[in-house]
Amino acid sequence: MKRILVVAMLVAATVVFSQPARSGANQKGNDEQAVRQLLNELSAALGRNDAAALDRIYADGYTFVGDNGTMMTKAERIAAFKSGELKYESVSHDVVSIRFFGDTAVAVLHFKSKFAPGVKFSDGKFLTTGTFVKIKGRWQLVAAHNT
Repeated sequence: MKRILVVAMLVAATVVFSQPARSGANQKGNDEQAVRQLLNELSAALGRNDAAALDRIYADGYTFVGDNGTMMTKAERIAAFKSGELKYESVSHDVVSIRFFGDTAVAVLHFKSKFAPGVKFSDGKFLTTGTFVKIKGRWQLVAAHNT
């Protein structure tokens, strides 16, 4: 009888202690899905030159570094979209990887862009790194760098 009780307790303990791991895996899956969705929203907003959507996607401390070394803050980038200085004709991306470090995600993607005529930036295909942070329960882009 003692043996059965010990085995039952071990089985119960195994089930109980395995639950957080499953919950963590589910959370990571949910977070990855949320970051992928945000990347899709970002590409769509860039393609529409939608400053209001970009204002929601970019965190307040957002920094962008272009392939030529140009650096822009969130305010500068939003202002450039509003003025027409920065205007895309088309944008697309393919995710290479997304890695999580707590409430931070680092996405590496192939990014392709074509700017509207007269825009001083270069069209091209880039390898882009985007850093996302979960702020108040919502993922936002805090930094991006094109190479």
